Amino acid sequence: MAAIEAFLATCRRPAALEYGENPIPLVVGCFALEIRSGRLSIEIWDESRSVSRRILSVERHSTGVLDCSIQKFAGKPSRLTFLDLDKPQTVHRTRMGHRLNFAEQFRRMLQRQFPGWEIETLSSALDLQHSFSSVFPRAKLTRGKHVVAAMACPEPDEEPALLTFALIWHHHLQTRRRTQGQTSLCLFFPETAGNLTAHRLRWLSREMLSPRLFRFNAHGSAGEIDAQDLGNLQTRLASFYVAPQLSEEMQELLKELEAFVEVGCAPELNGAISIRSRGLEFARLENGRMLLGMETKEEIPPAQFFRVTNFAVELSNLLAAQQSAVSGAPNATPPQFSERWLESVIRTQLPLIEPDLIPKPVHGQVLTFAAGDRDLIDLLAISHSGRLAVLELKVSEDLHLPLQALDYWMRVAWHLQRDELRYLFPGVALESRPPKLLLIAPAMTFHSTNAEIFRYFSPAVEVERIGLNSDWRKNLRVVLRLTGADLPISHGSSTSASGGGGFS
Repeated sequence: MAAIEAFLATCRRPAALEYGENPIPLVVGCFALEIRSGRLSIEIWDESRSVSRRILSVERHSTGVLDCSIQKFAGKPSRLTFLDLDKPQTVHRTRMGHRLNFAEQFRRMLQRQFPGWEIETLSSALDLQHSFSSVFPRAKLTRGKHVVAAMACPEPDEEPALLTFALIWHHHLQTRRRTQGQTSLCLFFPETAGNLTAHRLRWLSREMLSPRLFRFNAHGSAGEIDAQDLGNLQTRLASFYVAPQLSEEMQELLKELEAFVEVGCAPELNGAISIRSRGLEFARLENGRMLLGMETKEEIPPAQFFRVTNFAVELSNLLAAQQSAVSGAPNATPPQFSERWLESVIRTQLPLIEPDLIPKPVHGQVLTFAAGDRDLIDLLAISHSGRLAVLELKVSEDLHLPLQALDYWMRVAWHLQRDELRYLFPGVALESRPPKLLLIAPAMTFHSTNAEIFRYFSPAVEVERIGLNSDWRKNLRVVLRLTGADLPISHGSSTSASGGGGFS
């Protein structure tokens, strides 16, 4: 008792946290710590609940945290943690407590929705080996030979990441089944979420997943919903396209700049051209004017276009020197601009990526997502036959890449069905079939779970992963082409050599 009282005396915002519950503030007059019949007990109450526990011992003491073993009055052992919510060291413990609380709430929802089923596994533990998240509690339910892979989303803002982890969990359970049969996927969302997932599921295999969606309210009451009843895609489509209008002097300047390995030019929908070194914009061609500079830009007359070339050389040398000083790797990509650099490289060498694509125009930022920003570079190109191609670029490992790419693809397909993209490619007759989806990244950065996710894609989504050499900044080469969920031959893929399913 003396240890607990001494700890609480040092706390500015004391609270108690029990497994599976939210923290309860310890307000003077709303808790009592006392010895009854020779045993230490604590009672805590507020407007919504009361807690009465017997404290057995102090297990661990650290800054802002005091862990105690307790006994509930039903006889079950458990743990109670005293926290100082004013200490930054307790943030992780508080977050963990919220997650455990939500996991227990999820357990109760499952028990109500699946009576007669056994909850064989329920966990929110982080598992890096299997790429299991601690944000989304996951469960395995069984009844006879039937298996359900279930997962819950604690907050609406977390929904974009949920389906990736749910498919990884489903794949994990399906591949470890002891009996033949199909594993169903059941997902639980807060009552304002679920739309994005419902739209994604329309392009995934219903035969493999047999998906069911549920929404729950603030009190934990859940009900099943029909994914077909959810709203339309939230996308804003660029309303115009202006082809760049360049004078002879500007054309010559661009040709000279593009001869530099680290300089690339990215045309924009409004007719402007962004000129970048290692992905960092240092000049623009806009409304017939050449603008030079970083934060502020100065208009440069044609007679002084040499200043743009000189600036490009000086900036390239400066960026290389800075990166060398930071990492010791003079040819490494500055992280904040690396994907823009890759975009510039892909734009200038598009036939190497996909020979059937028309080099110009290639559009970026055609669609804007109402739900928020994305961290991928999206390009829209077209083949000589008129088929659209969505290009997703990434320079680092990302297990969410497949579904983030699907988000953009399904919106492009939606607008294509409504004949709303024709103006982007004047003079070319667009094919009506769905676009091709090309995921382009350094070959060694595709996450190991990407192939698992692609297994669930509908055949209507034609996907190809294009792996680049690690030194793509100097000399771009395609070293890997994989279709759908195929694995490199060295990883056990059954793809034949003629199918291009391996490293080159």
